[in-house]
Amino acid sequence: MTSPPAIPKDSDENPYLPLLIDFTDKTVVIFGGGAVGERKAKRFSKKAQVTVVSSSLTPDLQKMEADDSILFIKKDISELTDGEIFDCLSDAFLAIAATSDSEINQKIISMAKTAGVLVNDTEKADEVIIPSFIERGGLLISISSGGDSPAVTKYARMAIESAIGDDFEKMIELQSEMREYLKTVIPEQKKRQDILWEIINDDEIRRLLSADFEKAREKALAKAKMN
Repeated sequence: MTSPPAIPKDSDENPYLPLLIDFTDKTVVIFGGGAVGERKAKRFSKKAQVTVVSSSLTPDLQKMEADDSILFIKKDISELTDGEIFDCLSDAFLAIAATSDSEINQKIISMAKTAGVLVNDTEKADEVIIPSFIERGGLLISISSGGDSPAVTKYARMAIESAIGDDFEKMIELQSEMREYLKTVIPEQKKRQDILWEIINDDEIRRLLSADFEKAREKALAKAKMN
């Protein structure tokens, strides 16, 4: 098989692309049970199966283990052999190097890449960046500076959060309903898209979303039937 052409690298260009992944039934292995490991475990435990490898756990991680939110492998990571690290990575979809020792983190990262496991370096941007994100019902917005400025990432997240109200979540629900309805009455995809766009840009419908969802639905349905 012919190899795909190499993509030229621009040192000034951010090489990362956003990608949403379904983590259902996927395993995330976190090396380190300190504050950083705790943050990552809290991030992924609601979506994935999380394993934490560490000699100890923070109080919150201990509670998560007691609640069966995480699996705890009690090991001194500094004493693990290469074979034992590979064993920890055997079922991993994503590995996270979150120890307090940079040298150990780099070893884990190198071995994860060798094993074909996606890996996140919590100290600097590497293969996988775990972005900051905002979740409002079905709306999910991820934010990243490519590892260059966590402060700007946080500032951007706060600015976006202040601009997004509950009506965004309700509009997603309304759009989903209208989209399914339009599929039953209008065969042309382009026309359906135009109608949905009219609904989302209707000032009265957006106003009604916050006050009375049923009236917003009635207004949207009437607009859909007009077409």
